[in-house]
Amino acid sequence: MFKVDYLKYFLVCWLALHWGAALAADRNWWLDIRNDRDAAVARQLRQGTDPNVRNERGEPALMQAVREDSWKVFDVILADPRTDVNILNGLQETPLMYTALQGDLARSRQLVARGAQVNKLGWTPLHYAAAKGQAEVAAYLIEQGAIVNAPAPDGTSPLMMAMRANSAETARLLIEAGADPGQRNLQGEDAISMARQHGNTRLAEALERLVQSRRAQGRH
Repeated sequence: MFKVDYLKYFLVCWLALHWGAALAADRNWWLDIRNDRDAAVARQLRQGTDPNVRNERGEPALMQAVREDSWKVFDVILADPRTDVNILNGLQETPLMYTALQGDLARSRQLVARGAQVNKLGWTPLHYAAAKGQAEVAAYLIEQGAIVNAPAPDGTSPLMMAMRANSAETARLLIEAGADPGQRNLQGEDAISMARQHGNTRLAEALERLVQSRRAQGRH
């Protein structure tokens, strides 16, 4: 009886120590990400920490690093061969969508080089680049085969997002790549109406002339 009780006691103690250490390591991991402690994160990765671990909100470590502006940590996690560059958070966003939104061309290139998908169902990295008028990243994504008329779940196109951002430069490169100014979302809005809603009358008029010209030529 004593032997059985002793084994149970030993097992409980071992589990308590193990779980306690794991919880402490987990807290340190996210704290290191928040404070951009790249050396500490690199050490934890070498010790076996999964680079694809998620926080309590379901945000993967790589994407949390972007949220925290912890770019040194981002680079360390991205360099780990185990890192899933197409990992999704709860909103179906990817790391490439985050770097596109930030306008970080160099890291967007690195993600694509690692296999990050330029196109996906729903919102795309091109939508996110256009949403902030990140023309340089948008141009790169188009070069990589991004679908310029890709519809978001509500039908919104990257060009519509460029209109919301009042980014004439992004709108121009999207149109030159074949974006359709007449494409409508589920609310019946198009790029022209969005340009007007956001105070860009000149751009709206320019798009209207383009649509009329295309119609005259028998194009959509």
